[in-house]
Amino acid sequence: MLKKITTLLFAATIATSPALADSTTTQSKGKILLVASSANELTFKDGRKHPTGYYLPELSTPAQEFIKAGYEVVVATPDGNTPALDKNSLTESLFTDGKTGLDQAMRFVLTHPSMQKPKRLGDVVKNGLGSFDALYVPGGHAPMIDLMQNADLGKALKHFHENNKVTAMLCHGPIAFSAAMKNSKAFRQAMVNGNHEQAKKLASDWPYKGYNMTVYSTQEEYGVEDWLKAKIEFYMEDALRNAGANVTVGKPDQPYVVVDRELVTGQNPFSDHQLAKAVLEKLAEQKK
Repeated sequence: MLKKITTLLFAATIATSPALADSTTTQSKGKILLVASSANELTFKDGRKHPTGYYLPELSTPAQEFIKAGYEVVVATPDGNTPALDKNSLTESLFTDGKTGLDQAMRFVLTHPSMQKPKRLGDVVKNGLGSFDALYVPGGHAPMIDLMQNADLGKALKHFHENNKVTAMLCHGPIAFSAAMKNSKAFRQAMVNGNHEQAKKLASDWPYKGYNMTVYSTQEEYGVEDWLKAKIEFYMEDALRNAGANVTVGKPDQPYVVVDRELVTGQNPFSDHQLAKAVLEKLAEQKK
């Protein structure tokens, strides 16, 4: 069914949408590393499984705006696979320009070379991160499965943090900041177990302690749980507060972005344009 939907959307996009800006046709301002999850399945508290992946506007909207601004976007995943699309994000209401935005987003993910052949994150890290100006992680539930405990992402985050390079994450994406901990896997397990005190101890070496940031709110997650009729393993707000972040959230389903030092975080899919704008502003400052 998802393949049929994406095929139909792609056909409509080719027929109605203008060509996307391509940073390779002009001199590039620089490179942005977009790290997406390799996970495609979410486990609920009761053990049931549910398909997951990235949320379409969270990946495509910032990526397209980065490209239009003159940056090259390089997509990487832990396994080097094409990231899974969460079919629940195939809805016009998530895009400020409705069907046009949805069509153009599908055109991007179905035709952009880096989306079709992502790099393996470990190879990108091994080959050096010096050529990248920023790192971006989109949401959907998938990052809470693998990215938040991925050692290669942890190395990348430390590089960007130590070099004061722009680092941005959206919606559930900010949970991936925990990968910068030495014991990120144990931290995740402590959250799954509901052991908040242990989680706090395991986060003692987290480099983002005291940073202001936002993430998909617990209140918003309650609505998703009601819709899915299941409970997720833990909440993003709790995890980041246990790690030592100063987490603030805005009203549900309204744009909300927090900028602190090199970090740019957005609360939900509706924050996609504001997050992209903030990232580009930070990059402009970084290049002065």
